[in-house]
Amino acid sequence: MRATHVARRARAREVALEVGDRLRSVRGRGPGLLDGHPGIALLHTALSVWDPAWAAVSRAHLAAAGEVAPEAVVPAALVHRAAHGGGYDGLLRKAGAALAEVCEAWPRADRLAASDYDVISGLAGKGRLLLALGGDRCLSALEVVLERLVALTRPVLVEGHEVPGWWCAPERYVVEADRERYPRGDFNAGLAHGISGPLALLSLAHRHGHRVDGMTDAMRVIADWLLRWSWTDESGVSWPSRVGFDAQVRGSAVPASRTAWCYGTAGVAYALHLAAAELGDAGLAGLAAAAMSRPGPAEGPTVCHGDAGLLQISVRMGVPADRIADRVLAAFDPSSPFGFRHRLHTGEWMDDPGLLQGAAGVALALATYAGNSAPWDAALLLS
Repeated sequence: MRATHVARRARAREVALEVGDRLRSVRGRGPGLLDGHPGIALLHTALSVWDPAWAAVSRAHLAAAGEVAPEAVVPAALVHRAAHGGGYDGLLRKAGAALAEVCEAWPRADRLAASDYDVISGLAGKGRLLLALGGDRCLSALEVVLERLVALTRPVLVEGHEVPGWWCAPERYVVEADRERYPRGDFNAGLAHGISGPLALLSLAHRHGHRVDGMTDAMRVIADWLLRWSWTDESGVSWPSRVGFDAQVRGSAVPASRTAWCYGTAGVAYALHLAAAELGDAGLAGLAAAAMSRPGPAEGPTVCHGDAGLLQISVRMGVPADRIADRVLAAFDPSSPFGFRHRLHTGEWMDDPGLLQGAAGVALALATYAGNSAPWDAALLLS
């Protein structure tokens, strides 16, 4: 291993630990996994792989979260269990039962929204936690989730056109601007909110031996659709965030969007990487790796649409990550309270300690790059 790579990994570990130290006593951050205390606890639990003393800091953050949704506390507790051979057994049983009940009672909407099936608030993200929790109760609910996701890949008839079953109806958009941009609905391609999330979960479940009827066919349907909408130019292979109804029906090209975990190239490439392994498709694996060979610039250093997300995906895929690590390390700002700042779409910067758009997520990606084995990113469908 080259000396520069060793030094870079050592610096990544040093920065991750410093951010962890800065986030020890943060309070009043709320109960959410992605932006509150449970996500910060996830960082300290991961750091406890290196030093068990960090586990006490994690417990303090979980206590500070107060009353939370079941899935919010699961990731940190699972990482603790993996790192230390047990712990949080009662909490995980209770959370698993509650999460299973939520998934089994998930409403069957006539017209979908991305939030019905996505990673952030839908069945793909919840299903990944069921898979990690294991046990008869959770795995029974996981089977229900997998069957629902397989059903998404069956075509539906919309305005006389047969289209993919994950079509999202415009009346269910939360953002008014989406209705203006996609008046006849759309097909979301991204990992965070689109069909790449279900593809990732189906692939991970398949890897662990949890399979339902039609599962591999469903994976192939999604992969083929994503291949159809890949975009190749002088910068390489990339994907759009969303495909509008009219573009889907016409088959017209949709330009690539951002390079990020949440939307666009990186998240789609990772989902295809997982699917390729389960489908035995070397060509698909090669395309995914090629897409991450030149991932391009991201928006700031954080996980959601920044370099930390690209770094984590690169490490998990086993593709070169040093250049991205350099960008993340260069963004470390000792003068900011948490060490890293989040770049808003407006170009402004904000201080955020959280997992998805804050310093905790950046430190976690640096820890993984530095060799930390914690599977902290399962909730993001990256492990």
